[in-house]
Amino acid sequence: MSQDQVPYGNHEKPKKPRKTLKKEPEKPHNVSDIEREKLKLIAGKARKLRIAKKISYEEFARISDINRNTYFRFEKSVDTGENYTMAVLLKVIRGLNISVSDFFQDIK
Repeated sequence: MSQDQVPYGNHEKPKKPRKTLKKEPEKPHNVSDIEREKLKLIAGKARKLRIAKKISYEEFARISDINRNTYFRFEKSVDTGENYTMAVLLKVIRGLNISVSDFFQDIK
């Protein structure tokens, strides 16, 4: 076999350059300290209830039909108090001038 011949199956395909995804900077949530503490309490309660059922967060996410990373970020808000979706909900509740417990009182 000559040097310019390549054995069958050993040829390399030309590599295409990878596209790099540019991650946009996270938007600040502009959440008050009181709301941040509520976010931590909400996520903490969910984590505590999940752990009491002896279910990993990955399994819980699968059972609940939630993206695993999304649920991880939800529980991570126990430490950070940052969760955009819950922050918006708290702003809605504050705008209605009612408490969180009153908002959820008749929702089962």
